[in-house]
Amino acid sequence: MIIEGEKLSALLRHDSSIHIIEKGLDIDYYGTLELSEEEQAAGQPSGALSVRLDIPVGKFVNTPEAGHIFQCHLTGAGCVYHFAVAYRSASQLPDTVWYLDLPESAERIQLRDFVRVPIPMSIEVKLPGDHASLKNYREVHLIDISGGGLCFVHDEPLIIDAKIAVRVPELPHIGMLETEAFIRRATPIETNLGMTYHIGVSFGDTMSTRERERLVQSIYQLQQSYLRKGLKVPQIDHTKRS
Repeated sequence: MIIEGEKLSALLRHDSSIHIIEKGLDIDYYGTLELSEEEQAAGQPSGALSVRLDIPVGKFVNTPEAGHIFQCHLTGAGCVYHFAVAYRSASQLPDTVWYLDLPESAERIQLRDFVRVPIPMSIEVKLPGDHASLKNYREVHLIDISGGGLCFVHDEPLIIDAKIAVRVPELPHIGMLETEAFIRRATPIETNLGMTYHIGVSFGDTMSTRERERLVQSIYQLQQSYLRKGLKVPQIDHTKRS
């Protein structure tokens, strides 16, 4: 779906997280949109799109040529908006701001029910009750992750709706993700080594809007990496019971 006009302007909010990509220049940057007080009052940017980049100064000084086209992604509710715009100029240091053309349109890419992407890695959780009482982290195996939650393997069922703490050590473009979550399911899975459980959790409200936007963008990029390789995103069966 292509959006334009007022609907597009409404997406370009102050402090929204944006992802800028140009593989040919090895550019894969995250940043936030900056609107002046006047632009915020008007509800839309004017003239140019100002992006404060979250990058080291050493990268910022290597500015591209004016007019170079960059692919950009903004995060919406269960979707990603994609558009391409030209680079204009950059701020003086110590600010790390890029000025881009305003987009004329954007493509809305639906992420179906916060699509789950498998990531084989170890994460750490603090569990309730006799398991740890939210005092100490223990290592578990991550099965998959989405913008709304994740699933991990555990050797016992856990209390539904109980609060846990989650620490994912390294996500693409994010680094450490540390947040509260709530147990939503504990599905028994029979394996060659015996019974195990897929523990599905949803992230709590302590995750900021910016953290959630960056997580959705990271999930989207992981999904795209599968598609670029000609692969479907594998979906794990969490319903198989003994």
